Amino acid sequence: MQTIDRAVSILQAVAQAPAGLTLSELSRETGLAPATCHRLLSSLASSAMVERNDNTKRWRPGLGLVRIAGSVSPAAGWGSLVDPVLVELRDRWQECFYFSNLTDGQVVCVRSVETTEPHRISVSVPLGRRMSLHASAAAKAILAHLTEDEARRLLDSVPLEQFTSYTLPTPDDVVRDLSATRDRGFAVCDQEMELGVAAYAAAIPGPPGEAPRSLGVIGHRERLAARMRAGLLDALLTAAEDLSGATGTSLPRAMAW
Repeated sequence: MQTIDRAVSILQAVAQAPAGLTLSELSRETGLAPATCHRLLSSLASSAMVERNDNTKRWRPGLGLVRIAGSVSPAAGWGSLVDPVLVELRDRWQECFYFSNLTDGQVVCVRSVETTEPHRISVSVPLGRRMSLHASAAAKAILAHLTEDEARRLLDSVPLEQFTSYTLPTPDDVVRDLSATRDRGFAVCDQEMELGVAAYAAAIPGPPGEAPRSLGVIGHRERLAARMRAGLLDALLTAAEDLSGATGTSLPRAMAW
């Protein structure tokens, strides 16, 4: 039982750290000896509950853990619809595509595919990543299709961290951006999370009573902008529309806030 409790404490710590944790950071977070953390991490990694980035040496949630979480989240059942769409987009455009949903006031990436081209400089969104409500394209696509009161309530529940000089600083700024998102039909994160990086996302309706999901793409700003002009934007919006049709639902008509 003690081993299980320790493993759970590691999983909880990793899940709550979007950037991942090093072994020493995990040891401090959990109060476990580094040797104990290392042994448990090795065991958890063997079943894909966690994974380590070889470059940063940081541990983050693994595919196995995300699949378990997805099976009990509102995104359960979407995998068979979304996965082929993500793979098709990735194979054609060789960028990172991802699918996110709103759960318990947080927007979380529950599906993600990365480029398969070797040596390509790319940006990725790890499975389980919690998306910034005020800065990420994935979250803004979703919040734009809630009521203004709902969007403001979520924005007021978290600190609006200034990631770069382009990050929108106040809830009013974000709400204005959400209104523009509704008008144009997709959300944009232009260096708001990281300099030189951009992301675009489109909302996908869920069943009645559930918030929309979002389908997004992220990459280096100049390359992604060129690809959006070359047809990637149309492909992203078409994929979102196809997923909407597959669910038999549609987004409510945009109303001015």
